[in-house]
Amino acid sequence: MQRHLLSQKEAKEFREKVKNLYGVELTSERIEIGKEKRQVFYFVDDMLSFFGENLIPTLCFLLKFRANLPWVKIDEGAVKAVARGADLYAPGVVEYAEDVKPGYLLLVKTKTDQPVAVMGTVEGAMEALKNRKGKVASALHWIGDDIWNLCRSRS
Repeated sequence: MQRHLLSQKEAKEFREKVKNLYGVELTSERIEIGKEKRQVFYFVDDMLSFFGENLIPTLCFLLKFRANLPWVKIDEGAVKAVARGADLYAPGVVEYAEDVKPGYLLLVKTKTDQPVAVMGTVEGAMEALKNRKGKVASALHWIGDDIWNLCRSRS
């Protein structure tokens, strides 16, 4: 993968965008962008931190920083499925934040607050959670996927 440093202006805009999206104040001056197979990756201090044009945070980033993301906690049975890339369904959810909205990112955690996946919520997610049936979110990034392996190999 080819990577290059963002200019000071681009890095400042990037830090502002991250602060607005996730409430995280990045102080690093070393922010790089890399492209591979039509996918965009952003590295902060050599750690793969975001991917995609929409700046989806990686689990490596979320383990290091506390980002403001809606979240759900899932049971052990759901952890096994989600860690293999399965979508999230309401029966596996044991607790959730009140700010879960369709079309937004969702942080999926174990009962012990360990991040397992980043997902995109689907239409009707809140109703599914309240009724305890139906699909809540689609998998974007999870422990063990290619992005996880890429960010673990560099950190």
